[in-house]
Amino acid sequence: MTSPAPEGARRVVFLDIDGVVAPVRRWDRYGDLEPACVQVLNEIVAAGGAEVVVSSTWRYGRTVAELQAMLEAAGFTGCVIDTTPLGPPGADRGDEISAWLEAHHVAGYVIVDDHPMRRLHARLVLTDPGRGLQPAHVARAVQILRQPLARGSTCRTADSGPGSSGSPA
Repeated sequence: MTSPAPEGARRVVFLDIDGVVAPVRRWDRYGDLEPACVQVLNEIVAAGGAEVVVSSTWRYGRTVAELQAMLEAAGFTGCVIDTTPLGPPGADRGDEISAWLEAHHVAGYVIVDDHPMRRLHARLVLTDPGRGLQPAHVARAVQILRQPLARGSTCRTADSGPGSSGSPA
C-alpha cells in the first residue's frame, strides 16, 4: 500500500463494490469479492497513480480502515482514502460523488460502477454487474483518470475530446 498523495495532486477512483469487484452472479447472493476483479482495480490504481474513495453502499457502517482491510483480503494493493458522504433522501450516487468532489481538490477522477449516472457519465466506466471489472476496462479508466479537469473545477462532466459536444451532461 502506498501513502496517500497530497490533495490537489490526487487522482481518485470512486469505487462501487457490488457489480464491480463483487460480481452479482445470483440475484440472492451478494458480497463475494472476486480476486480477478480486484486485480484489475489494482492495475487501474497503479497505472493511473490513483487512490480509492468508496462510493458503494458497502460504506454504510464500515470505517475506511475496515473497507481497506476487506479489499486487501481479496488482493487489493492500493489505498482507500475515504468514502463519499451520505446524501439527503432522494440523492443518488452521482450526487454523493459530486458532494465529495466539492469538498476535495483532485487532479482527476474516474467512477467505476455498474449503474449508469445521470450526471458525471463522461467519467464513468460502466461494468456488467454479472462480470464486474474486466481487463478491457483498464485503458479507458486510466485515460479518464489522466484527463485534465476544467481549470477551477473538480466536477467536469463532459469530454472535450473529438466527437464530444463539449457541453455538460
